[in-house]
Amino acid sequence: MRVPEALIPLLDQGVVQDVLRPLMSGKEADVFLVVAEDELRVAKIYKEAANRSFKHRAEYTEGRKVRNSRQQRAMTKRSRYGREQIEAAWRNAEVDVIYRLTAAGVRVPEPFAFVEGVLVMELVQDAYGEPAPRLVDATFSEDEAWDLFHILLREVVKMLCAGIVHGDLSDFNVLLSADGPVIIDFPQAVDAAHNRNARKLLIRDVDNLTRFLARHTPALRSKNYGEEMWVLYESGELTPDTRLTGRRPKTGGPTDTSSLLREIEAMQEESRRKREALGLPPRRPARTPKTQGSPDGPRPHGAGAPAGARSSERSAGPPAEEGSGKKRRRRKKRGGGGGAPEAEPAQASGDAFDTSDDLDAFLLVED
Repeated sequence: MRVPEALIPLLDQGVVQDVLRPLMSGKEADVFLVVAEDELRVAKIYKEAANRSFKHRAEYTEGRKVRNSRQQRAMTKRSRYGREQIEAAWRNAEVDVIYRLTAAGVRVPEPFAFVEGVLVMELVQDAYGEPAPRLVDATFSEDEAWDLFHILLREVVKMLCAGIVHGDLSDFNVLLSADGPVIIDFPQAVDAAHNRNARKLLIRDVDNLTRFLARHTPALRSKNYGEEMWVLYESGELTPDTRLTGRRPKTGGPTDTSSLLREIEAMQEESRRKREALGLPPRRPARTPKTQGSPDGPRPHGAGAPAGARSSERSAGPPAEEGSGKKRRRRKKRGGGGGAPEAEPAQASGDAFDTSDDLDAFLLVED
């Protein structure tokens, strides 16, 4: 077998002793069966961005930060260097998440090394020492499916308590080892506290598992664990030992307006920082809307006058010549001829003025 180019540096450095065969290929990476430290392990080679089929990646990278400010600015501007750093951060994300989940007691493969962009991990094996099958390739009795679902649900709860949402969890990303299910593939994992899509992704993850295992145990179809889990997480009541009921949480309670305002302010602040990083000027403040009938706003046609007066206004005097309204108003104001100028109907300009100063200001603006 031809050794992949990405594994040659690991062979040269002695991280990997031998490359046996390809194990599987996914939308994000290719996985090879290797020998390392005289044990069977897997080496995960991440695909280049042009060769990946994972869509809507922006949903998953929101909230991810790097410690180096120069790198962060370059990533925000998406320069050539910034795009390289985005790729490196995308690959590093899985390594960071796996270590966090291992510390939280979640059933994930044990990582051993991350060298030259290649992740070397534990080989998940079945009862016969062979690579473990995926959940999608196995069959179950009704009781087995029920028990397996609740084991996986408990792992999702532990992940959320650790601040992680898988983001792409399904029957394709669960391996069935000799001692239970193991969750794999975390490049798209999101931070539950800093990604606005976390709730949607969590509910989708749980729904994917529910939909698949409900084929074997139909009682799961009426359950709603994802929304219940998120409500408990947001309220700070979710723990790894929380017993879920699967009932849809009640809605329609009092709205937490202060929390909503804080979220809006955080979004505005994030937008301001992004504009500064891109060298853009700050946004102009929004104009205060004026409602009809208010002292400062435009009045409806004929407002504030009796019906008879409005009808007399409509019938009095000849119609104004087209395009001469501004000049006529200016001549009447400044002319100083005999007699006081006739009052213009309020509807001619859409505003009513009480003083000559207001009218002068209006004319200047119109000019």
